[in-house]
Amino acid sequence: MPTSAEASYVVESCLEDLRIDGRSRNEYRPYTVTNGQSSTTAVQAPSFILSNGSSRVHLPGSTTEVVCSVKADLVHPSPSKPSEGMIGLNVDLSLCGGGGSVIGVSSSVGAAGQSQRRQQREEESQIASLLQRLVLPHALNYEQLAVWPGKYVWRLAVDLVILRCDGCVLDTSSIALREALRNTKLPKVQAVMEGKESNEGSSKNDLVVDGDFSKARSPAGADECPLVVTVSVLSEPLSTTEGEPKRRRSVTIIDARTEEEACASSRICVSADPTGMICGVHTVGGSGTDGCIGDGSSIPLAMLNDVIGAAGSAAENLFNLTKKTFSTNSDGYGSLLKSHFLVQ
Repeated sequence: MPTSAEASYVVESCLEDLRIDGRSRNEYRPYTVTNGQSSTTAVQAPSFILSNGSSRVHLPGSTTEVVCSVKADLVHPSPSKPSEGMIGLNVDLSLCGGGGSVIGVSSSVGAAGQSQRRQQREEESQIASLLQRLVLPHALNYEQLAVWPGKYVWRLAVDLVILRCDGCVLDTSSIALREALRNTKLPKVQAVMEGKESNEGSSKNDLVVDGDFSKARSPAGADECPLVVTVSVLSEPLSTTEGEPKRRRSVTIIDARTEEEACASSRICVSADPTGMICGVHTVGGSGTDGCIGDGSSIPLAMLNDVIGAAGSAAENLFNLTKKTFSTNSDGYGSLLKSHFLVQ
């Protein structure tokens, strides 16, 4: 947790549009996105062993790194949705050791190992819960995951491993999740219906998996998967002038670092799809400094337009990044570097 002086310095730098790492308010850090289908470089990044799809999002200097793996299995559908596939999500922070303030839960400094592990589990659960609410309902066309409606569907097991984090983990996790889904390849499966016999005499009511990888396809709707943009609101500390409260200045920023998240009075997580439609919104109360910066999760009414504008602009930049991930243009580096993104 930052001291009062440190928090004031962080907030003041954001108000002056010159953040502690030199960025402007709405500027992202230089993320690198890697997946097995990227073709903007000569180096191909293979998927994880036994995975149908994978991705990696990280920052130079190893301040933030998230990897995602997707494993597909044929299973019986849920009785409540017999004609739809499923996605299972697991988030792992064990290698990161806890994020300190990943989504608003602050770890105690010097806490015992058991307490840290409990805190880590809480953060994992909350990150997974937010992604399940903001991203997964709109991630894919679930009906197209049904191989044999009522009998067999695809179940995608998604594992998100947060290796390192320096703020904005929910956003980077959503990027890794979306890219892994777009990178996923499902083999062609043919249902041998009852009353039909295969050429090789297989039993009725069977499935035939085509081993030709060239016929494998990405899950339908993956390109429409939304991304999460977290807009942090930072405000000046309360003060009085001649006995009357002084009006505080507030500012919104995106891609906040851990120090900035700790000083935020609130954070608004917005999921948006490539068409610009908002799929979900969640507000997280900030940590702040006791009696100085944080004051719950309230947002000044006048700032709502700023929040919406910042989220819309940031989402557009992120989708431009993911579109270029699959670009075949060998000169793609120029435009990517201008937007502070690099795709491998």
